[in-house]
Amino acid sequence: MKKLIPLCSLLLFIGCSDEDLYVSPDGDTPQAVMIVEEEIPMSASEIFAVVEEQPTFPGGMGEWMKFLRTNLKYPTKAKEMGVEGAVFLSFVVKKDGEVDDIQVIRGVGAGCDEEAVRMLLESPNWTPGKQRGREVATRMQVRIVFRMANSNKKQPSLSPLEVETPAVTVTGL
Repeated sequence: MKKLIPLCSLLLFIGCSDEDLYVSPDGDTPQAVMIVEEEIPMSASEIFAVVEEQPTFPGGMGEWMKFLRTNLKYPTKAKEMGVEGAVFLSFVVKKDGEVDDIQVIRGVGAGCDEEAVRMLLESPNWTPGKQRGREVATRMQVRIVFRMANSNKKQPSLSPLEVETPAVTVTGL
């Protein structure tokens, strides 16, 4: 005859209030159950790609555009060579809002990449991203389009995040 192995029951509560009751498997009287959520600490060096609240430039997107229009300079070398195009940057907004780890994902050269990086380095601290109500380091991407004002090249229509200026086209996040 085969030996039987007793089976154990597992009771899993996904969510309940302190008033929720259950009857134990052996039929005893009802018992109160309280679920305590344990907060998982976030690593100080953890960088999020997606967060509940994205980092923002101080004052919002309008202020970001104003900052770029005021401070961005079309590089002389790029003007002389007729270089136009979009510079895509990746960067981290740290917990304190400081911009860090700037990388050119795709550049156009002739000084445009360096000018786009300079703009991020000179920007004031951003409002950091938040995850579960806590400020966290967040990786962001931005696109800055360099386009000469008198360009004859057929350009796609501007998105709502692009602003045409005499020297450059500034785009949002």
